[in-house]
Amino acid sequence: MGQFQMLQPGDRVAVGVSGGKDSLCLLHALVVYRRRAPFPYDLVAVTIEQGKFKAPIRGLEAQIRALGVEWVVREDPATLDLVAGGVLHGCDVCSRHRRSALYRAASALGCTALALGHTADDCAEALLRNILFNGRIASLPPVARSRKGGMRLIRPLVYAGEALTQSYARACGLTPVGCVCGDKDGVRREIRRFLSAMAARHPGVQESLTAALGNVNPRALFDGRLPPTPPSPETTDSD
Repeated sequence: MGQFQMLQPGDRVAVGVSGGKDSLCLLHALVVYRRRAPFPYDLVAVTIEQGKFKAPIRGLEAQIRALGVEWVVREDPATLDLVAGGVLHGCDVCSRHRRSALYRAASALGCTALALGHTADDCAEALLRNILFNGRIASLPPVARSRKGGMRLIRPLVYAGEALTQSYARACGLTPVGCVCGDKDGVRREIRRFLSAMAARHPGVQESLTAALGNVNPRALFDGRLPPTPPSPETTDSD
């Protein structure tokens, strides 16, 4: 939170609650963090209904109300129309529509920031997905601005792995509501299986990927638009 200056005094933060354990952990953690934060900020939980929850999303209400946080549920007509019409679509379409709906809801609620529950695992997967399929080195930034410039996007869990959020959710008695998209087989699940297998054989792989996102060496890349990094005295061309 401090390293990336995610919050500012007086922020009204919309927390995207997808129903999964990560977003519930994020909401819970932001409520707890508010007790010792150096300045006040407000929270509102926002859930987007896209017709894909495995159980009624209102099942989250007791958990969210117990935190003393306002909860707003908004429908995403674009995805609901696709589901109702039986139109096949990938997770990228669903995610794009959900993000747009979250921005609209957060703006309508007078929020200055939108918090999403992406974890270190999500960032690692995004990095590999972009490298393997999009031809670029990119991931999920801890802090970003909406393209229209008005909303600040923050990801407070970028240093927290899935194992930690799973343990935290269990310890706090958080009960998630799943989405059918999580059952689909695809590139994301394939990359996750690969990373899990690597981590099982090579402890520290996940931590190394997270560290790599903050340790970019432009001199070792092809992009001529990047400023060169002066070599250190110990560096040689064989490095």
